Amino acid sequence: MKGLKSLSAAIGSAVLFNALFASFAFAGLLEKGRTQGLTAGIANEQPYAYIDTSAKTVGANVEILQAILSQLGITKIETPITEFGSLVPGLAAGRFDLIGAGLFINPARCKVIGYSNPVTRSGGAFIVKAGNPLKLHSLKDVATNGKARLATQPGSNQVQEAKDSGIATSNLVLLDKDTDALAALQAGRVDVVYFPDAEIINLVKKANDAGIERALPFDQIPDAEGKPTWNYHAYGLPKNDPEFTQAFNAELAKLRASGELLKILQKYGYTENELAPADVTAEQRCNR
Repeated sequence: MKGLKSLSAAIGSAVLFNALFASFAFAGLLEKGRTQGLTAGIANEQPYAYIDTSAKTVGANVEILQAILSQLGITKIETPITEFGSLVPGLAAGRFDLIGAGLFINPARCKVIGYSNPVTRSGGAFIVKAGNPLKLHSLKDVATNGKARLATQPGSNQVQEAKDSGIATSNLVLLDKDTDALAALQAGRVDVVYFPDAEIINLVKKANDAGIERALPFDQIPDAEGKPTWNYHAYGLPKNDPEFTQAFNAELAKLRASGELLKILQKYGYTENELAPADVTAEQRCNR
């Protein structure tokens, strides 16, 4: 600006500009996507969204996202990589337009970001040393042991689940990547790795190490009625763009009804058991 009439006028102009910018950035994701493309934050984790050996972004979440957005006229998608724990703050701060990683719906996150309806459901799972020397088949087993060290990821549902099950904070080892957690188990720095089942399956397969195994059977955390609980994966979306959310969910429902959603998931090791029921919504999960 060449001339500054007054400090108050400058502040007023800045506030107006920021309001207009925020309105364009967050209230018009459909229009932005069709004209400029969108950015989807990922954490570079299999099988959700990751960079393969040819430097291409792939994964179950990526393929499903591409299928949904293409039906909305959006074909350009950039996938910046960030630490998992930075995904929700990053979306809330507008550093990207949506979250393309595997993200559980939980009420605390619902206060900060919006969600699509669920894509998959997931239970927890353990990786332990071969033979499961500490006989760990549930979070309660870890808590009862008292000395067993459990590795998982900061910012994930698994942290709170572990604490709620009575595992001492001193026995929780938080590592930024699932591969780091696996390496800690292989090196004897932890006794068990805890992640969603799809991630555990992928880690065991990728490691191809006879010295580790998935702990089976595994007792899921029970709900108030004593039934196994499920977590639900969805895409993180802006809170204040209902038009985009509605359009996104409509295409997700079509993809599911056609059977194409399951076909994509099966390419990455999922089964029909991991497919979220059609009657479970983000709103239900946020208000539980």
